Amino acid sequence: MKKADSIVIRLTGMVFILIFLTIAILLILVNNQMDNHFSQYLTNMSQMMGNGHQGMGMMHGMRHGPAEITYISAVHRSLLWVGLVMLAVSVTISYFIVREIMRPLSALTDAVQKVKAGTYGQTVPVERRDEVGTLTETFNDMSQELAKNDKMRRRLFANIAHELRTPLAILQGNLEGMIDDVIPTDKKVLLSMEDETLRMGRLIQDLRDLSLAEINELTLHKAPHDINVLLERAVSMLQPLCDEKSLAVHLDLARDLPKVSIDVDRINQVIYNLLNNAIRYIEAGCTITVSTLAVTVKGQPYVQVQIADTGSGIAPEDLQHIFQYFYRSEKSRNRKSGGSGIGLALAQQFVRSHGGRIWADSEVGRGTTFTFILPIHSQRRQ
Repeated sequence: MKKADSIVIRLTGMVFILIFLTIAILLILVNNQMDNHFSQYLTNMSQMMGNGHQGMGMMHGMRHGPAEITYISAVHRSLLWVGLVMLAVSVTISYFIVREIMRPLSALTDAVQKVKAGTYGQTVPVERRDEVGTLTETFNDMSQELAKNDKMRRRLFANIAHELRTPLAILQGNLEGMIDDVIPTDKKVLLSMEDETLRMGRLIQDLRDLSLAEINELTLHKAPHDINVLLERAVSMLQPLCDEKSLAVHLDLARDLPKVSIDVDRINQVIYNLLNNAIRYIEAGCTITVSTLAVTVKGQPYVQVQIADTGSGIAPEDLQHIFQYFYRSEKSRNRKSGGSGIGLALAQQFVRSHGGRIWADSEVGRGTTFTFILPIHSQRRQ
């Protein structure tokens, strides 16, 4: 950037022009007023000293005499020097004031350059509470959000690689064993390989749905449906898993609920993900309660669905991350203790795509409640 393009120089130049014009106008007015008052003074003096032609002659001489001209010139020069000094002092003070005002912007520019180069998370100290301070706070929030998103993106790639590596390794091992005649080529082995292939395909499809939902391009085939029917069907399908762990399931469904316009497949996936999570993570002998209710949020009617359990709950440090991709409180990522960690992220995006909202409440030792709401009259494009 050229020095002439600096905002400090340009603002100082603007201040210089304004002050110069102000002082110039003041000097012209003062000079004119001084000339008028001095002339009036000489006229009054001439009238006091005499009348007639003699007084007029004396007045004429006093108005144009060398002494008067010298006096007026001296006053003009004095006013000019005063104006120049005032101009110099004003411009100097203005320059330092403008430079002090722009100093935070210079620091902000340096931080922006670093973010542009890929160094996310840069922050600038907030020294003032004016517009510049607000801009600095906004930049700090943006920079930290970029750093967070970059970290999540890197973690996402690592997790995708982790999830795909396992089925690929199984397929590769089985194929190499078959080629070397170590593993027999029978139906059981082929079915196992097919399971891994299907699981890998489901993961890829889920990731595709997630990406489409985030940019609001997920195709939804909506139709009016009774949410209670979907919940009863899901509980019935998962009852054998509940029986295996001696889990009690209670339905507390509000009757006469209005139908909601939903994509049945997507909302079914949300319900099954939440129920499967509850069944998988709570201890034997616990209780799962599925309930529905008609609610109003900010003047708009919604159908609310809650899936609550009496398990051990979720720790606060984990609760705020449970809707992130591939996040699992079990850091070992043992598949026996959970799935890939994409189910809740998928559920969140599907609910949002329907114009609803999903959240979780949990207390360690007392259980977890997942709640989502769906608008009865959806305002989104179908």
